[in-house]
Amino acid sequence: MRLFAIRACERAGAEAGMRRLALVAISLFLLASHRSFAASNDDSARTFLWEQAGAQAAAATTPEAYLQAAATYNRLVADGVRNGPLFQNLGSVLVMAGDGANAAAAFARAERYLGATPETRQGLAAAIALQTGRAQADLPWSRTAFFWHYAFPCSVRASTALAGWALFWLGVFCQLLRRRGAGRAFLRSLAETCLLTGGLITVVFAASTLMTLAHERHDEATWGARVFAASASETEVAP
Repeated sequence: MRLFAIRACERAGAEAGMRRLALVAISLFLLASHRSFAASNDDSARTFLWEQAGAQAAAATTPEAYLQAAATYNRLVADGVRNGPLFQNLGSVLVMAGDGANAAAAFARAERYLGATPETRQGLAAAIALQTGRAQADLPWSRTAFFWHYAFPCSVRASTALAGWALFWLGVFCQLLRRRGAGRAFLRSLAETCLLTGGLITVVFAASTLMTLAHERHDEATWGARVFAASASETEVAP
């Protein structure tokens, strides 16, 4: 009887352990399902806002209507969406609403993700024209002088900086091989080329990337304080 009681207790303990494991597994499954469902709901809500903003922009005929589309696009920004097409569309409707300052800021953020495109360049020119009150405006000279900073997305510039860093260390490796005496002339030329080119690429593109990240961080912190305003004022014809 005592042996039977011991076995019964062991069996009961094993069953209790299995039940606890089952409860833990079910809890984890429900938690994962809840998170997946929440993520799906977030994606659906964002898709709805994106389509709603596009429909509002397509149907808009007044600055106030374009401003309403801008507010819908900006809800996506407030919800944490960060991509080039979103900021490009936001800048476009802000231009149509007459808000040049905020439109220029939106196009600047779009270029950080997309790089300079014909659409962003035209949009920036239109935004600057709104701010200056002229029919047409030229882009700043700095965009030509530092073309790589605007032409390429931040991700591409960061990758280029890493490639330059790798090239620099290839030059260091060639320098070490040259000291062993094999192919000194060739290795010296290769090492100097890699060190100079890699170092220059690293400095230029790393500085550009860090500047972009700093600007984006600033915009992240201050974007919520921006107030979009429609303007029906007409631009002056440039003399």
